Amino acid sequence: MLERLGQAFLTIVRPIESLRQILASDPYKKFGVGPNAKRIVTFLRDEPHVRLKLPIESFGARILAVKDREIFSAYLPTPKGPVFMTLIEKTFGREQTTRTWDTITKVVRAQI
Repeated sequence: MLERLGQAFLTIVRPIESLRQILASDPYKKFGVGPNAKRIVTFLRDEPHVRLKLPIESFGARILAVKDREIFSAYLPTPKGPVFMTLIEKTFGREQTTRTWDTITKVVRAQI
């Protein structure tokens, strides 16, 4: 990566079948996430070592569920900026990557 791009950064990859399973599981359904909320999935390199009392909330951003190395969160856009990223980094650290539910859906559809 460093040789080709001139920089290196953390990359987390999941198999397409894993992404399909995530989408099929509909983890947001039981939390009543509203239609205006942005659904996001955070991918961790390793399983978290802490047990959390969920949901965790900050300025409308909520960490709803943890399953293996995936974190399911939702937020409403706010003038305070990306508070959801601050909440995720504070809770799980920086060795993660976060994508919207819509982006994951597009990736899976592109593989059909």
